[in-house]
This record gives sequence, C-alpha cells and structure tokens, in this order.
Amino acid sequence: MKRHHQVALSFLTLCISQQLYAQNNVSAMDIASNTMLSEDLAVNAVSSELPNVTLDTITVTATARTGTALAQKISEMPAVTQVITENELQMQATGNRTTGDILAQLIPSLGASSGSTSNYGTTMHGRPVQFLLNGVPLSGSRSLSRELNSIDPAQLERVEVLSGATSIYGAGAAGGLINLVTKSMVGYGSIRQTRVGVSSSRNFDSDSVGYHVGQTLGYGGERVYGRLDVDYDRKGGKFDSHDNRISPDVNQTDQQDTESLSVNGSLGIELTDSQRLDLAVTYYNDEQDTDYGPDYGKNLQVLLKPKKLPPSLKAIDGANVENEPYTTKTSVNLNYNNDDIAGSNLSVTGYYRDEKGRFYPSGKSAADQAAEVWATNGLTDKDTLGKLLGAATFVTQSEADIEVMGLRAAMQTDSEIAGKKTLFSYGADFEREKSEQTYEGQDLNMFIASNGLSAQTNGLTYNGGPDTTIDKWGAFVNADIDITDKWHTSAGVRYQKLKAETATFTPIYEQLLEEYFNDPSISGVSDDYGIDYQAGQVEKGNTDHDKTLFNIGTSYQLTPNDQVFANFSQGFTTADIQRALRDVRAGFVVNSDNVQPIAIDNYELGWQGKHGNTAARLSGFYNKSDKTVRFTNDYTVEVVDTDERVYGIEGSLSHDIDDQWQVGGSVAYTRGQYDKDGDWLELDAVRLTPLKGTAFAQYNFDKGSNVRLQALAIGGDDKAFKDQQKDPDSSALPVTGYMTLDVLGQVKMPVGRVDYGIYNLLNKDYLTVYHQTTYGDLNRLPASGTTYGLSYTVDY
Repeated sequence: MKRHHQVALSFLTLCISQQLYAQNNVSAMDIASNTMLSEDLAVNAVSSELPNVTLDTITVTATARTGTALAQKISEMPAVTQVITENELQMQATGNRTTGDILAQLIPSLGASSGSTSNYGTTMHGRPVQFLLNGVPLSGSRSLSRELNSIDPAQLERVEVLSGATSIYGAGAAGGLINLVTKSMVGYGSIRQTRVGVSSSRNFDSDSVGYHVGQTLGYGGERVYGRLDVDYDRKGGKFDSHDNRISPDVNQTDQQDTESLSVNGSLGIELTDSQRLDLAVTYYNDEQDTDYGPDYGKNLQVLLKPKKLPPSLKAIDGANVENEPYTTKTSVNLNYNNDDIAGSNLSVTGYYRDEKGRFYPSGKSAADQAAEVWATNGLTDKDTLGKLLGAATFVTQSEADIEVMGLRAAMQTDSEIAGKKTLFSYGADFEREKSEQTYEGQDLNMFIASNGLSAQTNGLTYNGGPDTTIDKWGAFVNADIDITDKWHTSAGVRYQKLKAETATFTPIYEQLLEEYFNDPSISGVSDDYGIDYQAGQVEKGNTDHDKTLFNIGTSYQLTPNDQVFANFSQGFTTADIQRALRDVRAGFVVNSDNVQPIAIDNYELGWQGKHGNTAARLSGFYNKSDKTVRFTNDYTVEVVDTDERVYGIEGSLSHDIDDQWQVGGSVAYTRGQYDKDGDWLELDAVRLTPLKGTAFAQYNFDKGSNVRLQALAIGGDDKAFKDQQKDPDSSALPVTGYMTLDVLGQVKMPVGRVDYGIYNLLNKDYLTVYHQTTYGDLNRLPASGTTYGLSYTVDY
C-alpha cells in the first residue's frame, strides 16, 4: 500500500501538473485594468511592486471594489503567491463541497481538508495561517478553527494567497495568509443571477440528499453601485465507501444535516473623481439539526474505558440534543479611499467582526484533579479512590463568542531615491479583540440513561477561561525600489504591540471539584477527611508585549520568460491566552512573564517561468523559531527555549497541449523538527502537511463547456510517530497515504450553465489526515465515499 502511494505521488509530480500558479503571472496592466488600488495591503503594510514579467498572463477579473483585496500586484511580490479566480472556484464548488475542500485542492502547501466544520491543523509551511474575509481578520488570538466556514463559495470572487511567514500583516500570519474576497458590483446597469443545486451520496439515500438555492441582485449607476447575494444550503448526512452513515464528529463538529444561510452585500459611492466610499457586509449562519449521534458503546464504555473498548464509529439514530452545534459570523468593512492627497493615496478602513460557535456535548473528567485533593488530605488507597473517582464525571457543552473591531490607515507615495523609482508605504492600525467562552452543564442522568444520545442543559454554567480583551497596535514603513528595469527590491519594518487584559474568573476544574465534593454520594466521605472544597478564583491580570518585525525581498528578471526571487520575512504569534488559562487552578497569576511573543524567521528562494505553452514554478523555504508555548504539569503556561525548524519545497507545472487540452499538477513537501533535550525530533502531521500532490487534465469544448479529471494524493508517513517515542509528552500518530479522483464539468446551455461533480470517483475507503492524527479513537471517522453534485446557474 505504501509503495502504491509513492508511485502515485511520483506520477502526479513528474507527469501531470495543475494550473495552481497560473494566476501568479498576472501583470500589473491586467490587474490595473480590472480593479482599483487595493486598500487592504496599503493599510496593513505595503505592496511589493516588482517589475512586470513579460510572461503570458491570465487576466483576473478582479471587480471587487470593497477596498479589501490583499494587493494590487500580489502576484509580483517576492514570495510564493497565488490568485484563485472565480472560474476556478465555480468549477470546484458544485455539490456539498466546502471552502476548505476547494482550497485544499487548489493551494499546494495548504493542509488537506479535515472533512469537518473545523480547519484545525490546517497549516502552510508548518505554521498557522492568517485567514481574512474582505481584509477583515478571521483568525485572531482566540480561534474556533472555523475560519473557512464563513462564507458560501458561490459568493467568492477570488482567493488571494501569500505563503510563508510575513510581517506585512503583523501578528498571526506565521505560515502565510489567505484572503477570501467576496463579489461586489462594478459597472453600469443591473445584474441578476439565480442558482439551484442538489447533492447526494452514491446510494442516493434520502438522508444524504442536500440542496442549494441562491439569488444575486445588483445595480451600478454613475456614482452609486451595490450588490446583494443570498444563498441557502441544506446538507444531508455523509456516507462512507461502504454506504454506512458516518458518525458525527464530536470533537470539532461536522456539516451533516446542517442548514446554512450566507449573505454578502456591498455598497459603493463615488464621492468625487478621487474619493470613494465602499461598504462590505457579510452574514453567515449554520446550525445542525440531526437525529444521529455517536456510538459510545454499552454503558458508555467508550467514554469511561476508552483503552478497553474501541468505538464502532457507527451513527446511531435517536439523538436528541437540546442545543445543537452552530456557527454565526457577521463582518462589516467600511473603506474610504482618496487617491489625490498631495500626490499620495490615503486609505482608511474600519472593520468589525462577530463570531459565535457552539460545539457538541462531550464528557469531561476531573478525576486526576480530585485524586490530588484526596491525596493531599490523606486518602491514597487505590481501591477506595477507584470507587470514588467515577463520580468525577461531567458532561458539558462549549460555546464561544469572539468580537473584533479595528481601524487601519495608510499612505502610499511615489518618489525617487537616487533616480530610482520608489514607492513608500507607511501607516498605523489598531485592533481590539474581545472573547468569552462558557461551558453549559448537561443533565448527567439523562446522558447516561440514553447512552449519550440525549443532552439537556442542567442550568449550571462554567468558565471556559477568563473573559479576555486584547489590544493590538501596529505601525509600519516600507520602500519598494526599482533598482533597474529588471531588478526590484522591497524592504520594511513593522512595530507591533499587544496588550491583553483578563477578567477575574473561576477555573472550570475549580467549579467541577466543588460540585464533586459536595455531591451527596461523595460528601459523606469528604467530610470524614475534613474536605470542604470551595472553588477558588484567578484574579484579573494583564500582559504587555511588543515586537519589531522586518522584511526584505528581491526579484530579478533573468530573461523575458524567467524570474527568480528571494525573500526574508518575520512572522509573529502569541499563545491563545484564553485557551491557555482554561485549565489552570486557583491562585494562578496572569502576567507578561507567562507567555512571550514568538517570532518566526522565514526564508524563501524561488523561480517562475513561462516557455511556450508550459508554465512552471519552483520554490524552497526554511523557517525557524527559538521558542514555543507549552503547558506544564502544574497547569502553568510558559515559553520554553525549544527550537523548531521547518523546511520544504513546492512546485507546479502546467501545459496547454492545444486549444482544448490542458494538463497540470503540483507537489508540496514539508518537513520539520523540534529540539528535545538536544535531539531533533520530527514534527507530526498536526503541524505539518504530509507530502501532497495534485493533478488535473481538462478538455475545453468550443462553446464554453468543459470536463476535468483531477486527483489529490497524500503520502503516508510514520517518521514523527517513531521519532517521538523519545518524547513522553508526544501524541504523534502515523499517517496512511491515500489518493482520490474527481470528475468535474460545466455545460453551456442555451440559457444558463450546468455544473456537475463526482467526488471520490473510485469510492476510496480512507481517513483524512485530521481524522487520522487528532483526538482519540472516536475521531477515527472514515471520509465520504462517492458523492454527486449538480447545479444550474442562470444570469439575466
């Protein structure tokens, strides 16, 4: 089996290539003719304007005027960049495909889709990704790992990608950034579009059937323009390759039996010939409504004795959860742009985002903490403890609320230094993030009586960490210099300051222990040992950190058809403070010494070229950090001197055989280690995407129809699993490789367009990387078998 996947990956790498980087060769003229200056890059830092490479270009019809694109010339940055166009997204979005599924197919270095609601563990270059929606950060200091579950794919105009650590956007973009740009209205007249679709598993079970309806209305006048997209989606259940319904994902939740509503609105006003005001608003809500729950085994043995009884992973009918999982997100982005202020361009953007999410009810044990209290008070007999600690079991349901607001301002000025054309970018930004998380207690007796299928709140609420407010200030300056007509360089510096304030709170284990020791079944014994447990608190605290970040890059046009680039940039990240404090005990002191910011140094070297009908790109990267955040045995958090290094290579190759046939593919290899007592141990697949290859062959018919066969392959890897046997704190697991095939197509109709997709064409039985490597045996869920999607779109 392992040899099979190695052969498949070699075939993908050497024989076929995918048009993943075709859009990287977008020229300045192409973008300038289709979009206004991108305010978001100007606000966050700087665009890196490289000399235009005279390669054949593919025009990106970037019509968004919400002031939210990453860069006017992102394809010309001295780094690995990519623009995924609306046409590419449309082809991949038929059926019940999620944004995570689509991007995993189209971005070489991005981790494979989890197949759940979450993008937990989805990294680029071995580091966390900063996701944005119309320039508004979806990833913050507190993350629910649902950034890719924020907008319906039908409402995306394009996706902009910058791989590797970057100081351009301050904190968070340690592995790169991905900006989801929604559609907006540009031009005169009205637009209308209606979308309908249906999806099903291969057995056409009624439980698997889902459907989609959407409507677009837009109008553009001489000075005012606006657009509204509304999409409703109903997803059915998922079935594996054996036609068995897949059990719910009780760790991060999934999309089975979920209804979603996605709204995208934009409004723009040309105030004067040089001034513009643009508003972008999005709303997304999904909520699960399912009759199926997980199989916890007889008498909940899978939960209570997980090492003795493996789960069946069957979906059990009869679930009755009072408050089912949901996600709600609202974002607002208001941008003012003036391109004629003393010869400079001014951009000011205010933004707001609110995200709420609820997870699946799950068991929580306080047995270890209770055993410590018993031992402290003199009870150490194992048999007695064994009888008492069973009552330290609780069922809770997590719910979080994250609110972000910010203001960014920047100026861009064209100038000259020693006769060299130079673009100066400078500005400042501020962001405030507020987060809170709670656990709702569930009726334990009902949960046990239903064998885990029924969950109802019992009126008790626990803290999931302190209410936290994080303020981020940033200031930057950058210079882009055309040294010659072929040689360009860009350099800048950014100062970032982060200050966090945490409210007084009662840690969840303190609350659970008080509840446990006062339980009538326990209180008699606890009284005998003089235990009168009262939950303690953690007093409010604050942290204050700052970091100066640098970036420098250069590119050189070797020939009219070849360009090389090199780049150094620093990324910046901190621990999730609220999450880090969730499990501490009373008396813990919150201060700046607990968690220090971590800087990532990122190096990249690459080449891209276009020769005849063949385009290719190859790049290598190396990044390192000298600190990492770890939990200690006494529940404190510290930044320890544990060096990490990550390195790899990615490439793509595309070829137009003739006017009809196109073939292409990509490969990405990432490897990394961390220092453990002087030994370099392999990082696991939760951090690093295993060897990944993609491929496609597409035939384009004369009148706009097409058909495409595509593949995605993941290489098996057990290096980290074997290596981390030396680390007692390790949880690394081996990865079994797999490959899937899809058939996609578009049919041009007399009126409108039909899109179709057959996913996992060969009905492959496999587990995603996420389901192989994270959490326990209850998470070893199979991926979907063959699924079908069909949609019809008409513009009028």
